[in-house]
Amino acid sequence: MAQLLKTDVEGRLVPLLSLSIWTAVLSVVTLGFYRFWMKTRLRRHFWSAIRPDRTPLEYVGKGIEKFTGFLIALVILALLIGVVALILVYASFALFQEEYEAYLIAAVLAIPLIYFASYRAKRYVYARTRWRGIRFGLEPAAGRYTAYAMGQLFLTLITMGVLWPRMTFKLEKFRTDRTFFGTQRLNQGGRWTGLIKPFLPVLISFWVILFVIGGAVWLSVEGDFVLSAWAGLMPLLSIVAIFGGLFFYTRYRVVALRYMANHKTAGGVGLISNASFPRIFWLNFAGYILTNLFTTLASLAVAGVASGVLILAFPGLRDFGLFATGAVSDGSGLGGDGMPSAEVGVFFAIFIYMSTLLFFSVFRQTFVLFPVWRHYAETLTLTGGEHLRKIAQRARDEAGEAEGMAEAFDLGAAI
Repeated sequence: MAQLLKTDVEGRLVPLLSLSIWTAVLSVVTLGFYRFWMKTRLRRHFWSAIRPDRTPLEYVGKGIEKFTGFLIALVILALLIGVVALILVYASFALFQEEYEAYLIAAVLAIPLIYFASYRAKRYVYARTRWRGIRFGLEPAAGRYTAYAMGQLFLTLITMGVLWPRMTFKLEKFRTDRTFFGTQRLNQGGRWTGLIKPFLPVLISFWVILFVIGGAVWLSVEGDFVLSAWAGLMPLLSIVAIFGGLFFYTRYRVVALRYMANHKTAGGVGLISNASFPRIFWLNFAGYILTNLFTTLASLAVAGVASGVLILAFPGLRDFGLFATGAVSDGSGLGGDGMPSAEVGVFFAIFIYMSTLLFFSVFRQTFVLFPVWRHYAETLTLTGGEHLRKIAQRARDEAGEAEGMAEAFDLGAAI
């Protein structure tokens, strides 16, 4: 009889919230430089909380690896995007006398870079993850994955979304079939047709949205009074279709993850997932309410402290108020009557904006991601545990550039 190994989660929200806030404050104070170490510390907390067969996962990545990888990727991307953008702008002016086409083409060209970066990021994370002292790994195939993903995306687009389940399954299979636990290669079983049924409500919602948008455009062109009355219902129908689509897409994601987990194997070891969509939906709903509440409070606190510093540095603000008309002068440094310059005002606005984004990411980890991870882990069981002793250690994969390109695109911004 196959040995079953349950997965436990030991972490609690309060220590995670404390760690998240402290590392977020350090990131704000260092103008974002500490974020690489912040993510590293948070990953170690997340990984160590998940304990298959009461043995915690280990994350051995380093913040300096992420930072140096980011710098390398930033230089490469700056050169690549700069050269491509110049060529496209020149071509657009030569062919169309406009630069809008160039910007559109540049945006489309960013899609393969995102696929490339996401694969390399996964490879780094797997290479720095251990369980029972044995490393995970992912084959270096970012270029092939990018080409394969673009092909699947093309098929999905020309079929108006019908083949989205195929793309979901095929990309997961590509990654899983190149993943290792020690010397044992993983395998993704099942068929993509198993995802069609849960995807149908999503597809119908998508088509309804397209129909509503197309109908609204047509009615606005016709200009008939009766038709215009129907056009008044279009915004309501759009809202219902969009929220319905998001609801069904969340359900599809949970069902797809459960289906593919239940068809993963590694030699004689398999997985059984009993993840619940109603539970995941509630965790996301309640989690995002708390995330937005705490983000607002933290942003107001940072804005208050920063405003106090500005008032101390620029006494003129005491009379006019920070956001009063004319409170920011032209020039640099001090303006007239002890007022801050326009540059200082812009820096203040950017600082508050970036702080808000950072706090949102941090609180999302605490109130959304960790509870969802907990549910997925606690509903996951390993089968064939007796085969684990046959798995040997694999060689270390350096994954030299870490997640640099993914950090540049801010992919997987939370964890």
